[in-house]
Amino acid sequence: MPNILMRLPPAKPTTYPISIEAGLLKKTKQWLSQASSYSSVVIITDNNVKSLYANSLASQLKKQHKKIVVISLPAGEQSKSAPNKQKIETILLKNQCDRATLILALGGGVIGDLAGFTAATYMRGIAFMQLPTTLLAMVDSSVGGKTGINTSLGKNLIGAFYQPKAVIADIDCLHSLSEKEFINGLVEALKYFLIYDKKQFMWAKNNLAKIVSREKSFLQKLIYHSVLIKSIIVQKDEKENNLRMICNLGHTIGHALEKVSHYKVMHGYAVAFGILVEAKIAELLGFLNADDFYMIQTVFAKLGILGHHYKKYSVEKILSATKSDKKNRGGKTRYVLLERIGKINAFDNAFAQVVLDAVVRKAIKWVVASNCKVASG
Repeated sequence: MPNILMRLPPAKPTTYPISIEAGLLKKTKQWLSQASSYSSVVIITDNNVKSLYANSLASQLKKQHKKIVVISLPAGEQSKSAPNKQKIETILLKNQCDRATLILALGGGVIGDLAGFTAATYMRGIAFMQLPTTLLAMVDSSVGGKTGINTSLGKNLIGAFYQPKAVIADIDCLHSLSEKEFINGLVEALKYFLIYDKKQFMWAKNNLAKIVSREKSFLQKLIYHSVLIKSIIVQKDEKENNLRMICNLGHTIGHALEKVSHYKVMHGYAVAFGILVEAKIAELLGFLNADDFYMIQTVFAKLGILGHHYKKYSVEKILSATKSDKKNRGGKTRYVLLERIGKINAFDNAFAQVVLDAVVRKAIKWVVASNCKVASG
C-alpha cells in the first residue's frame, strides 16, 4: 500500500498583549471586554491571594458574566502537583465547563504554571490569561508560555508550552508582598539583565534602594525591561531548543537547591545562589572576569543573599539533584555560563555547556566559603 502524507497548514502566529500598569485588576472591562463570549470564567488562585484579590475580582466579573467559578488552593510550591491539577479538572467538569471556558490564573508562579498546564490539557486546550500578583510572576513565569507541575524527581519536568491570551500585570499587587517575596522576584529581573542587557543591570544596581522601596516608576521600568528581554528571546525560540536556555542562568543549581531543601528555599533565592555558583564556574573556566563576578556578588549581598546561608545543604546532594535538569543531554549536566555581564557564552552555538562535576563542586564550595566575606552595606 502507498504511504499517506499528512500535510497540515502552518500554524497561525500567536500574539497577545502584556499590560503593565497600576490598578488593572479594578479595570476588568479594559482587558476582558469580551467576557460574555466565554461560557464560563474560572479564577484559579491560592488561599492567600483569594482574600486579597480573587473575591473582589469575582464580584466585578459577575457584572459582566453570569457564570464565575473560583478555585483556591493552598499557597506554596507543593501545590504545583498532579493531584492538584486533577482536583482542578474535577471541579471544572462538575461545573460543566466546556471548551469555551476562560481560565484566569491569579497569583504567583505556582498558580500560573499549574493553571496554564490545566488550560493546555483540559478538553485538549482552552483559553487562559495570566494575572500575576508577585514580582517573580510578572517578570518571568507569566510570560512565554511555559506551564507545568513538579514531581518527586524534579521541578517542572511535566508540562507544556501553551501561550496565554493576555498577561495582565497590576503593579499595585506588589505592595502586598513581604520584602523577602519581593526580592525573590527581583532576582529573576536581575537575571534577565545579566544575560542580555548590561546597561539595565547597571541601572538596577545603581537604583537598588529605590526598586526595593517599590517606587512606582522604578517598578514599572524594571518589569517592562525584564519582560521586553524575555519577549525578544521567546519570539526567537519559543520551545527552548537553544537560545531560550539562556533564561535558565542559575537554574541548574537553583532548582537542585530547591529540591534538596524540600522547597524551603524560595525560588528566587535558590536561583541567586545558582547564579553565583554558575558565574563562579564561568570565572574558573576563564569566560567571566573577576570584576564582573564581584559586581554580581556584591549586588546579591546588598539584597541579603550570601553564599554561607546555604552551607547546611550537602554539595553532593545538590550535584546529584542537577542530574534531572531539563537541559541535560545524554546524561550530562549542562549549565548556562556568562561571558560577561549582559552576554552568555555560546560555545559552538550552544547556550548550555557541559561542565565537569569537579568544577561545579569547586565553585559551590568557593561561593559558600567566601561569599560571607562580601560587605552587604
